[in-house]
Amino acid sequence: DFSAAREHLCTACALPGAEHGMRVWAAVACQASADDDTASMLIQDWKSWSPISEEAQLELGWLLIQLGDTDGGHAMLAGEFQDANLRTRALARRVLALERVNRVSEARELLSRMRNPTQITDRQARMETLQAMAIIATRSKEHAAAREFYSEALSLDLPLRYQRSLNFGLARACDQLDDSTAAMEALSNAHRALDVPETARTQRSDTGLLTLLDAQKAFSGSITTASEHASEKTSSPIFLVGFPRSGTTLLEQMLAAHAALVSSDEQPMVQRMLADLAQRGTAYPQALGSLVEADRERLREIYFKELAQTVTLGASQRLVDKQPLNFLALPLIRFVFPEAPIIFCQRHPCDSLLSSYMQNFRDPTLAKVCSSLQGIADLYVRLTERWISDSAKFPSSILYCRYEDLIADADRQFRRIGDFLGLDDVSAMHDFDKAAAARGFIGTPSYSQVVEGLNTDAQGRWKRYSEYIDPLLPTLKPVLEHWGYDA
Repeated sequence: DFSAAREHLCTACALPGAEHGMRVWAAVACQASADDDTASMLIQDWKSWSPISEEAQLELGWLLIQLGDTDGGHAMLAGEFQDANLRTRALARRVLALERVNRVSEARELLSRMRNPTQITDRQARMETLQAMAIIATRSKEHAAAREFYSEALSLDLPLRYQRSLNFGLARACDQLDDSTAAMEALSNAHRALDVPETARTQRSDTGLLTLLDAQKAFSGSITTASEHASEKTSSPIFLVGFPRSGTTLLEQMLAAHAALVSSDEQPMVQRMLADLAQRGTAYPQALGSLVEADRERLREIYFKELAQTVTLGASQRLVDKQPLNFLALPLIRFVFPEAPIIFCQRHPCDSLLSSYMQNFRDPTLAKVCSSLQGIADLYVRLTERWISDSAKFPSSILYCRYEDLIADADRQFRRIGDFLGLDDVSAMHDFDKAAAARGFIGTPSYSQVVEGLNTDAQGRWKRYSEYIDPLLPTLKPVLEHWGYDA
């Protein structure tokens, strides 16, 4: 119960005499609750702390990596650990961390220094070693070995927190081995391990955007636009949106390979603007039409201030703001950036749905919705209805990019996108996989796929799972017809 742990541990940190190590555990609970802001705040001065326990040091190193401080985290995990089991776990986590930033050859070298798991008696250390072995086997396309390692790790009967990620890994291995029955069984176990109390789902999440789906919050008014912002069509942020698992990360990396474009990798700029409206008591989107130019400028300042914390734009560079569900805030985007280009990614709803079910989403709300195929199908329909409604009110500067077309004829799609964005030369986009590999951390589940280049491996995958997908087709029928996909 990460939410309850978060509350108690944060309270403990504020008490007189609280050890620095307590902040680590509080930050772990915050990060597990998708509250990265508080987690970062709790450990921001970690370099000046007095010594902490070795176990807290292990967790701090992993946490720093999770929060984006890769160098600090690696240095912490590479430190001296007197306890042999903690030393083993630190090495395993370094392997996982290197794999996560696509430094697979370095991860493989570290893995060669690890003990044989049969020689490890501590269950936690053995599990983490097996997990490291499994994920490197996956990256080496040794899926049968990965399946064996994941299965052995799950046999250790560790807490749900670990079972969830292990089952998702096992499902991926089974999927690659074309064993759809075993994959679905692993996924069922993974989602069953999601034990998120209601209190946790009320915490600020990665997106915080699904709350905008409430029926009573549909936008029905009008907004004012300023003519002086018309010139921003070639300088404002480029919003890359779409349904979950619709190819947004792939297109993001293609765009980021262009020297004139910089990606923000799912940062919460739009969410910060929404939070400002909420703090001021401005009902969104109902009261959006009452806002004036001063409000627009304030919101723009909030947007770029948040952006500056993680991204530096060079001269003549434009931002690619990729956050798939940002389209739920389309009225706000159009108020603040009237001429901003919006690229909406499409993919066969059944492939998007299946891929969402296979993901270990950090966002508690999204994870809960995606814990059942029917739940995702219902969500997909609601998202489509919202997009149809809002895009009809704000139809300008929108380009649709179909995943299947991008895979089949990248040249043609690059030219379409280049024309839409005013880019003369789009040749750099062809080397997106190399640019993505050099980039390091990519904050989405597709981080390992986008460095492999274009392929059709995931296209039409849902047909192998027709036994599970077919019952959802009546629900999805309106969506399939709207987007022009066959069942």
